[in-house]
Amino acid sequence: MLQTSLMLHTLVAIPGQLRVLTPRLAALATTIMLSCTFPAALTVGASRLSAQGPFTRLVHVTVTEPSGRFVTGLRQEHFQVVENGVRRAITDFSSDPPPISLAIVSDGSLPAVGRLNGPEDELIQTRSLSGALRQLAASKNSRKVLLVTAAVDNQAIPAGIEVLQTDPGNLLRTVIELNNQYLLQFESSKPSAAVEIVLQRPAGLPLLRPTWR
Repeated sequence: MLQTSLMLHTLVAIPGQLRVLTPRLAALATTIMLSCTFPAALTVGASRLSAQGPFTRLVHVTVTEPSGRFVTGLRQEHFQVVENGVRRAITDFSSDPPPISLAIVSDGSLPAVGRLNGPEDELIQTRSLSGALRQLAASKNSRKVLLVTAAVDNQAIPAGIEVLQTDPGNLLRTVIELNNQYLLQFESSKPSAAVEIVLQRPAGLPLLRPTWR
C-alpha cells in the first residue's frame, strides 16, 4: 500500500505566530473534480515558449478541508490539470514554493499578519503603493506579490508582480494561503484557456476543496 504523510494546518491568529495541528493520515482514494474561478483582481503569469505556442503556464493551488484548514503534504500524482476539457501533463511541481516578497498595502491601520514561512521570505507592510512597488523592485526574490485592500490599476503594475485584492478582514487568511500553496506548471494552448484542477484525495478525509489562480 502506498503511504503518504499529509498535514492539516489549523490556523490560530496570534500576531507573529501560526500554531499548527498535524495529524498523520494515509493514502490515496477517490478522484474528485471541483470547478473554481479565477479571482478578477489576480494576474497569473504565463510565458510564451515560441511564436506559435505552446505556453508555459504556472498555477498556484491551495487545498482545504470543509473546516477551512489547509492541507499540505500532497504530491504531484494527487493533481491533474484539465484545460478546456483536455488533460495536460504537469511538467513541474512544487509543494515548497520559492522565496516570496509580499507587499501589503492598506489605507487603514496595518494589521498583524504573523510571519512568512521561509527565512528568505520578505514581508513589506506600507500605506503607500509607490513605496511597496519600490521595495518589491529592489527585492532579490523571483516571486513578488502585491496584496492590496483597495482597487488598483493593474496596467500601472510592472510585469512580474502578482496583484491580489482582498478585504482588510481577510488579510491574515490570505497571507496564510500564500504560505500553503502548491505550484503546478504545464504546457498550455493559450494563457486565457479555462483551467480545472482534478484532485486525488486520501481515504478517510472529508471532501477536499482545491482553489487556484
